[in-house]
Amino acid sequence: VMTNKVPFPELNSEGAIVLKVVDGQVPAAREDTQLSQGSPMDVRPWPRKTPGSSVPSAELLRQMGRLHTSQARFIEAVTLFKQALSIATSTGDPGTIAAALMELGMVYQNMSKDAEAEQYLIRAQDIYTRIGNEIGQANALQLMGNTYYYQSKLTEAERSYTQARNIFARHGNVEGQAITSRALGNISYERSRYLEAEGFYNEATDLCARIGDDRGHATSLMRLGELFSTQSQYVRAEQLFNRALEKYSRVGYNLGRANVTSDLADLYRVQGLNTQAAPLYAEAGILYTQVGDSVRANYCSNYLDVMLKEGDALITSFSVPGKDDVPSVTH
Repeated sequence: VMTNKVPFPELNSEGAIVLKVVDGQVPAAREDTQLSQGSPMDVRPWPRKTPGSSVPSAELLRQMGRLHTSQARFIEAVTLFKQALSIATSTGDPGTIAAALMELGMVYQNMSKDAEAEQYLIRAQDIYTRIGNEIGQANALQLMGNTYYYQSKLTEAERSYTQARNIFARHGNVEGQAITSRALGNISYERSRYLEAEGFYNEATDLCARIGDDRGHATSLMRLGELFSTQSQYVRAEQLFNRALEKYSRVGYNLGRANVTSDLADLYRVQGLNTQAAPLYAEAGILYTQVGDSVRANYCSNYLDVMLKEGDALITSFSVPGKDDVPSVTH
């Protein structure tokens, strides 16, 4: 089920800068943040200092801030982004000002300081709107949607995601459309609008397949599996989880592997198949430990203890197709 998972493991990005979880380094409080194609926060040659000055450039400070963020040194990242913001403000560079504001918003999201994140993101969106950078505006709206979701403001989150999705669609940004469609599916799921959620997840799955985004594809498959599991459609859920696990394993994304392995364990547990669930909880717990998520590692450890003590329940007299073929997570 989705209850032990972070609702939005993805933000839309250039692909080279990952500002949230780096496997094995960052506590997975809020997973795997990216920015969208065409984002102003892309990777450029590493600038050393402002020409003719001993003061680091705003771009250098921002790249240093992103490095600290990727290693979960959020306080240091905030300091660097604020320095970059100050320099960009003094030179009157609105694009860099907006980018620094958005990066500050992302870091504060990582720190679960959603009120602060919202303030910075609103300012970033206003600047991007004023200078006509629609992709930057869409990224800010997408981040704002996450912030609203974390605060259970589903109506505001839905509005932000929808606006971002429309912009991405207008610019032919398929990755952005996929991520925001998946986010809207999550909101529909929370509202128990399961048919609507399925439509959004299927759309995200198709879009990710079109652009060869295996990790996004896996996440969409996992969400579909969680949706069907919630509706007790266990065979379909198992098939989707196994497909997601195969894709996560192929790209070496350990946090995704942990999540979907935990999902498979939950799937067997709710059917009373405790002996099937136990090794999966063990595998997921190891993976969560590797990526630094002690909360979900403990979740798996606690259920592993229960599974080992109880064994299979009486309802295991029926068979779950394919249960003997659950893929093992390698370490």
